[in-house]
Amino acid sequence: MKTNFALFLLVIFAVATVSGWGWPDIAKIMPVYVAALPGLVMILIQIYREATGWETSRITTSMDMDESGENKLDEATARKRTLAFFAWFIGGALGIWLIGIVYALPLLVFLYALLQGKEKWLTSLIIGGCAYLVIWGLFEYMLETRWPAGMLFGY
Repeated sequence: MKTNFALFLLVIFAVATVSGWGWPDIAKIMPVYVAALPGLVMILIQIYREATGWETSRITTSMDMDESGENKLDEATARKRTLAFFAWFIGGALGIWLIGIVYALPLLVFLYALLQGKEKWLTSLIIGGCAYLVIWGLFEYMLETRWPAGMLFGY
C-alpha cells in the first residue's frame, strides 16, 4: 500500500517538474524549484528505502511512534483542546481578514507562542518578528507579492 502511494507521488512530482521546466525562471521558483524538484528527490529516496527494506534492516531501540492507541484523553480535555484549536484558527482568519496577512500572521504567531506555548515575552517577540521577516522579506520584498491590506486598511 505504501509503495502504491509513493509511486503515485512520483508521478505527480515528475509531471509537475516536467510541465513547469519550460516556464520563465521567475514563474518556476516556487512550483518547480521549491516544491516539485525537492518532492521528486524525497520521493525517490523513499522509494529506494522501501525497495531495499532500509527501514526494517535498521536495528532500533525506540518505540514505534505510529501507535497512538495508548494515549487516552478524557472527553472534557479533548473538547477543550478542540475548541482552543478552532478559536485560534478562527481568530487567525478574522485577523487576516481585518488587518491583512502581513500583520495578522506574525501577531498570531506571537500570541500563540506567548499564550498557548507559554513562552517568555522576548522569545515570543523574536518568533513573531521572524514570522514578519519571512512574510514581508520573502514574499513582499523578494518575490514582490502584494498581499491585500485587510478590511481596516482599505481592502
